[in-house]
Amino acid sequence: MINNDDYNNNNNTSSLPTLLLVDDDGNILEALKRALHNIEANIIDFQSPIAALEYCQTNQPDVVISDQHMPGMNGCELLEKIKQRWPKSQRIILSAYQDFDLVSAAFSSGVVEKYICKPWVNKELKFVVDKALSRKVNNTVTVTPSDEENIPLSGLINFHGIVAEDEAMHKLFDSIRHASSTNAPIFITGETGTGKELVAKACHAESYHKDQPFIAVNCANFTENLIESQLFGHTKGAFTGAISNQEGLFSAAKQGSLFLDEITTLSKPLQAKLLRVVQEREFSPLGTNTVLKFHAQIISASSNSISNAVIEGEFREDLYYRLNVITMGLPPLRDRGGDLVHIASFFLKKYNKTANKHFKKFSRNAIQIICAYDWPGNIRQLENVIHGMIVLNSGEQITSEMIIKSLSNTVKNYTAIQPVSSPPVVSENSNSHPPPEPIKNNTEIQPLWQVEKNAIEAAISYCQGNIPKAAAMLEVSPSTIYRKKLDW
Repeated sequence: MINNDDYNNNNNTSSLPTLLLVDDDGNILEALKRALHNIEANIIDFQSPIAALEYCQTNQPDVVISDQHMPGMNGCELLEKIKQRWPKSQRIILSAYQDFDLVSAAFSSGVVEKYICKPWVNKELKFVVDKALSRKVNNTVTVTPSDEENIPLSGLINFHGIVAEDEAMHKLFDSIRHASSTNAPIFITGETGTGKELVAKACHAESYHKDQPFIAVNCANFTENLIESQLFGHTKGAFTGAISNQEGLFSAAKQGSLFLDEITTLSKPLQAKLLRVVQEREFSPLGTNTVLKFHAQIISASSNSISNAVIEGEFREDLYYRLNVITMGLPPLRDRGGDLVHIASFFLKKYNKTANKHFKKFSRNAIQIICAYDWPGNIRQLENVIHGMIVLNSGEQITSEMIIKSLSNTVKNYTAIQPVSSPPVVSENSNSHPPPEPIKNNTEIQPLWQVEKNAIEAAISYCQGNIPKAAAMLEVSPSTIYRKKLDW
């Protein structure tokens, strides 16, 4: 370990990677060095960001850990300048939870690659630094035996149960790996059924706290009072029906991960309480003034547009910025190219085993039907269709008739688009499609947007407000309906 007084005289450790620490508080620097005393690296520290930048003009640091709040230059500014000089350096910011909005912008621009919250946990700090140094030394990610199933094979990856060949998904996997070394909040966006909980589980499985609990809750499944009790817990007698003490999910998550799905459905009062938990890292069970510390990582998600919810005043802007530090977007299944067939094959093998069936493949026409359908319910719908189809049929090959029947059982008025070699020829004298009745006056004509609006509202009303179900009936994506509603 060396410091800024003797780094130019250190020749016997030149083979080791360089770890640069920058913080204007000398006590913080000493605490960092104590926590990292057994790291195999040359540790160089500066209390001045200006001095650290001067050092970096002629010396390349492999890994940099910088505080955010410093006189003369903040941490993000320093890391941006280091990136310009040494783009392959690993750049880590050290800051408090209150700086999420500032650090989020640095994450988006690629200036910051890792984030460590103050006060840090030594286990987390060592995990982050070890992983960063390993990446620099080996110029790759070290693969352990437990990671063997995630090794790419001809472009197809099974990443913690997420099957993908699509390049956009591979980039998402890289984002998950990068985010694994931080305890900062993660926000996952994507339509209903795209696999947001699978992504949350992958984030947990890649993290330093993967041996701790992963707790998931769908906020839309509970009433306001019940979800508050579920999250924070309650004491006996806190409300009618509270006959005993109950531990909340914030407590049960311990130092693991808490996944809050459909978070935009939370009421405004509960959003305010959640904001305090994120900011102060503490909470109180219902019926008590006892303050408990919260240590888990928060991963949240929504199938609705959270930015639109903020604009419409349905979701607190300050909470949005606290939760949206690291954003991960899941594409809909229809935009994932060849992944559709791979995922269908994955479910075929899965439910063959559970149902003790012997299907070996999809027929050519079955694959065409699968690829032609829009899958508004995304992966969840595809899984349910294949599961039901395997249970109700037997044989060695999935046929197009099986697919069509299974879809017709799950999607009302579904009519398959059968593959044809050429379009049908209709002669002038053909009466297979009778001409439309003439319009008597212009009052019978409605603008196209009005016809579309009426159809969408009728479907939503029929489905009792369930927009994903209405979207399936209309054979469009739920995001299309949400976007249309904003334009009305």
